[in-house]
Amino acid sequence: MDILSRQRLAAPYPSLGYAAWVIGVLFLVTLFSQLDRQLPALLVRPIRDHFQISDTAFSLLQGYAFSICYTLTGLPLGRLVDRAVRRNLIFWGLLFWSLMTALSGLADSYTVLFLARMGVGVGEAVLAPAAYSIIADYVAPERRGRALAFYYTSLAVGSGASMLLGGWLLGAIPPQGMALPLLGTMPAWRICFLAAAAPGILLGALLFSIREPVRREQGVQAERCSVAAFARFLGQHRATFGRLLTYPALLAVIGYGMLSWAPALFDRRFHMPASRAGIVLGVIIAVAGLGGTLLGGYLSDRWLRLRVPAARFRVALAGTVVCAPTAVLWPLAGDAGTAFALLGCAVFGLSISQSAAPACIQEVCPNNMRGQAVSVYLLVAGLLGIGLGPTLVALVSDHILRDDGKLHWAISATVLPTALAAIWLCWSGLRPFEATRSLVRGHE
Repeated sequence: MDILSRQRLAAPYPSLGYAAWVIGVLFLVTLFSQLDRQLPALLVRPIRDHFQISDTAFSLLQGYAFSICYTLTGLPLGRLVDRAVRRNLIFWGLLFWSLMTALSGLADSYTVLFLARMGVGVGEAVLAPAAYSIIADYVAPERRGRALAFYYTSLAVGSGASMLLGGWLLGAIPPQGMALPLLGTMPAWRICFLAAAAPGILLGALLFSIREPVRREQGVQAERCSVAAFARFLGQHRATFGRLLTYPALLAVIGYGMLSWAPALFDRRFHMPASRAGIVLGVIIAVAGLGGTLLGGYLSDRWLRLRVPAARFRVALAGTVVCAPTAVLWPLAGDAGTAFALLGCAVFGLSISQSAAPACIQEVCPNNMRGQAVSVYLLVAGLLGIGLGPTLVALVSDHILRDDGKLHWAISATVLPTALAAIWLCWSGLRPFEATRSLVRGHE
C-alpha cells in the first residue's frame, strides 16, 4: 500500500455536523429531482386530452422516455463518479434536468414532450451514483446505514411533494388557465412543469457549499477500476449481485406501476379528481415513505451491530414481505378510504426494502467500484422498473382488459407475480450476500 493510500485510510471522517449539512444539501437536490419525475402521474387526463394519446403512449412519457436515457447514460457517468469531482457532476446534471423540465411545460407536440422527458433522464442520471458515493466517504461505516436511509427519504418526500404541489396547482388554477409574464395564458398542466423547474438555479448555488471528500476504504485495491475488473468482480459474486441488483428492479416495477396510475385509478374508480387525490396521495407517500425508509436504516445499522448475518439485505426481505400483499390488494378495495390505507402500507414496506439497496451495495463493493455498481443497479431498476412498471400496467389495460374502467385489475395483475419473485430473490440471497460481505470487508 503506498503512502497516499495509507493517508487516505488514516484520515478522520469529517464532523457529524458538516456531514449532516452535506447530506441535507443532497437531500434537497434529490427531493427536487422527484418533483418532475412523479408529476406526470397527476396529469394523465389533461395530457391525454391535449395530445390525443392512449394510456400506453402516456405510459412511455412516465416510463421509458425517462428511464432509457437515465439508465444508459448512468453507466459512463458512474465511471466518472469514481474518478471526477462528484459535486460538479451533480451541479451540471441539475442545471440540465431543470432546463428539460421547463421544456416539458412548453412542448407543443407529443414528440417534443417525449424528447424533453428523455433530457430529464440524462440530467438526473449522475445524481444517485455521485450522492451515494459522497455520503459513503463522509460517514463512518457504523453510521452509514442511517445516513443513507435519511438521504433516501428524499425520494419519498419528493414524490409526496410532487403530488401535493401538482394537486394544489390543479385545484388553484382556473379551468381556462392562467396568464404568466412573457408566456401568455397557459393551462394548469404546463404551469406544473414550470413550477417544478423553478428551484434549479438556487439549489445549484447551494451545491458549492459541499467540499469534495477524501475517497476512503480503498484498501489494497487500485485507485481506479477498469470495466473489465469490475465485470470480473460481479462475475465472481454473481449469486450475490444477481439478486441484489434484480430485487430493487422488481420492486420498482411495483412502485412505479402502482404510483404512476394511482391518481388515474382514483379518478376512474372512485370519481375523485386529481386535484384532491394528489393531495391525499402526496401525504401518504411522504409519511409512509419517510417512516419506512427511516425504520429500514435503523434496522440496518442495529442488525449489523448485533452481527445478524446479512443484516442489511435482511432488511430488504422484511420490507418486501410487508409490501407484497398490500400492493396487490389496494387497487381492489371497495372504497377510497380502504384503498388509501392499504396503499400507505404498501408504500411503507416498499420504502423499507428499496432503501436497503444502496446500503447493501456499499457494503459488498470496494470504494473504487461503488459508482459503477450503483449505476448498474440504476440501469437494471430503470429499464425494468421505471420503464416497464407504468407501461406494463397500460399494456394490460389497453390490450388485455381493453377497458379503462378495469385499471384496478391491471395494477393487481402486474403486482402479484412481481412481488412473489422479489420475495424469493431476497430470501435466497441472504447466504451469498453474507459471504461476499465477509470477503470484501476482510480486504479493507
